[in-house]
Amino acid sequence: MKHKYLQRLGMVTVMMAAVLTAGCFGPKKVAVTEATQRDLPVRISSDANVTALNKATIEPATSGQVATLAVKVGDDVKQGQVVATLDTSSLQEQLNTLLTKIKEQATATVHAAPQTTTVVPGAVSQADVERAREMMANGIITEKEYATIASRAQTTTVTSGGGYVTTPGADTSSLQAAIAQVQAQIAQAQIVAPINGKVTAIYNEDRKVAIAGKPFMMIQETSPVVATLTIPQGFAMALASPEGKASVKVRLKVDDKELPGEITYINTNAPAGSPGVLLKATFQNTDNIIKPGEFYTLVIESDVKASVLTLPEKAIHEGKDGKYVYVVTADDTVDVRVVETGEKADGFIVIMNGLSAGEKVITSKGSFQLGEKITIQ
Repeated sequence: MKHKYLQRLGMVTVMMAAVLTAGCFGPKKVAVTEATQRDLPVRISSDANVTALNKATIEPATSGQVATLAVKVGDDVKQGQVVATLDTSSLQEQLNTLLTKIKEQATATVHAAPQTTTVVPGAVSQADVERAREMMANGIITEKEYATIASRAQTTTVTSGGGYVTTPGADTSSLQAAIAQVQAQIAQAQIVAPINGKVTAIYNEDRKVAIAGKPFMMIQETSPVVATLTIPQGFAMALASPEGKASVKVRLKVDDKELPGEITYINTNAPAGSPGVLLKATFQNTDNIIKPGEFYTLVIESDVKASVLTLPEKAIHEGKDGKYVYVVTADDTVDVRVVETGEKADGFIVIMNGLSAGEKVITSKGSFQLGEKITIQ
């Protein structure tokens, strides 16, 4: 009996523990806020990718092994500079073979021609000559007329041929076309830089091969450069307005310097409600202190105000991969969302990208797991 009593007591204890555990570890109760639009002055300070305004990809006109690579990634080059040379040994052999063939076929043949002798009879017969003589004796024709008739009765011997004749060589037009093609390939074996700039990529460098029509080398101009950034649509429309253009200031922070620039592109055709709009700012890089391909802080300021998405500062978390927020989904679970933020104002922070107006964001302290079930207070 005592044993059964202890067994029942144990079962009750386990059930109570389960109930208590369920109460303690059920869905967390959290406070939330909605991402809302506020009118704020345009203040942007964000990392932007900087690239060359002008760049060129070299695509060789002929294929071959690289015999000489005259530059490396990071080198400055001038337009027309030879950056690589392809091996032309096989092409030179082809050219020599074709030149030998065309010389043989183009040579004329000179040889002796045989002589031939032909006897051509006179136009008047001997009988006619005898009658003419009688006529001259009878005084019918003069002696001069007789002599003319007699001369026409004489035979003529004609000799032709002899000496040397020349037989022309064979038609070499196809060989000449093949020679021109090989010579063009040899000329194309020198690969030159199409623009002034810096070598930023060499493709198939380990294989030392160039393929006709395929990228071989990338060259980027060092100045000017372009900083690209996605900004809230409200800021974009404000900066594109006459008031925004008149008051805007653009700077790029490079080490301890701030370089002035100008906005050269804003995508004002983006559909209404777009979460982000593309902006580009151009900077002169005359001292080559900006390295294309790197990220720098782009600062844009204007007196004009714009409606932008904001959140309370306490809703923003920061980890090793950047800033993020906890978004409450329609089924009351947690979604971890990476966001880009802008300037702070009156306890609020501008959301540059990653959220839409009306989305609910957790403001309670603590950490949450993706997909975790929660209860809104």
